[in-house]
Amino acid sequence: MLIETEITFQGKIGPIRIIQMMTTPKGIENTELLESIFGCWPSFHDAEIDSIVITRDGDSGPQMDISIHHWQMTSEVDSKGYYVMKHHTLTTMRFSNISDLLLADFNGQNVLRDIEISQTAKPDSESMFSVSMPTSYGCEAFFKCERICVMSAIPYMKHDA
Repeated sequence: MLIETEITFQGKIGPIRIIQMMTTPKGIENTELLESIFGCWPSFHDAEIDSIVITRDGDSGPQMDISIHHWQMTSEVDSKGYYVMKHHTLTTMRFSNISDLLLADFNGQNVLRDIEISQTAKPDSESMFSVSMPTSYGCEAFFKCERICVMSAIPYMKHDA
């Protein structure tokens, strides 16, 4: 499903128009958990990695669960002049049979530039995913996996310090 979202912001020197093209990646399981909240596959721009759990004993080899806090930006402005964010969600995705993992700089705030997912073919013709999580600040990850599943998408609750 290809969705085009247009948001117009009033900037200091005039309107700023942002058009996001969000395509639901093929082959990912349980995408409806996110689509029912956001209406489409969401943007993960400026989302924050909350936690990462890696285990060698997953159902089909090494697996990694990543929980990400993300939201939908609107063109509305609150009484303090900040853009209103809605649908704050904590999504956990499971990446199964991971390989070629590069993971760096996990810290107290891990802001993603986006999540980029593409399908590739293995030599034995099985489908495989290439996943890139470039950073704006903090953690970034790059890896391959055989399966991606949205495990949960729940309302985000801030952690108490």
